[in-house]
Amino acid sequence: MEKKELLRTLLVKAIKTLVVLFTLFAMGWFVEQLPFARALPFFSQKLPVSALLNSVVGLLAVAAFVKFGSEAGPSVAGLLDFVPKAGEIFGNLVKIAALLFSYYAFQAPIFPFIDNFEWIYQSFFLAFTLFFLVRAGLLVYGASEELSRYLLSIINPPSKPQN
Repeated sequence: MEKKELLRTLLVKAIKTLVVLFTLFAMGWFVEQLPFARALPFFSQKLPVSALLNSVVGLLAVAAFVKFGSEAGPSVAGLLDFVPKAGEIFGNLVKIAALLFSYYAFQAPIFPFIDNFEWIYQSFFLAFTLFFLVRAGLLVYGASEELSRYLLSIINPPSKPQN
């Protein structure tokens, strides 16, 4: 019964996050459709107001991703109790997904100001992605013995004693 409750909690948090993300993306789409927002420059002709507002919406979406990862971590750890630190692994994977989303979300307002230096932007995201990927990999490596035992128990279940 406890795993059923953990799964329910995880689904509630996932649906809540999807509703927040849908709302944010709908707001971003609406702002992009406004003809007067596309024409108004913010700092210069390089940065229209719509790009700036979409980057703010993107930042809020990243915050929703990270919050979901931290809130759902205990549920994932309870559901995958055979994997040590499953919640932390899940949190790192969600952070990687947030970074991949951020990479594309923030290009429009940043690239016009860093002509010929896009490699700095790309290096920044590569460094953070590798950091969280290595953390997740080390956690999986630390859990490899327990994972191996669990997989072996599935492949070759212990036989029941015959009376």
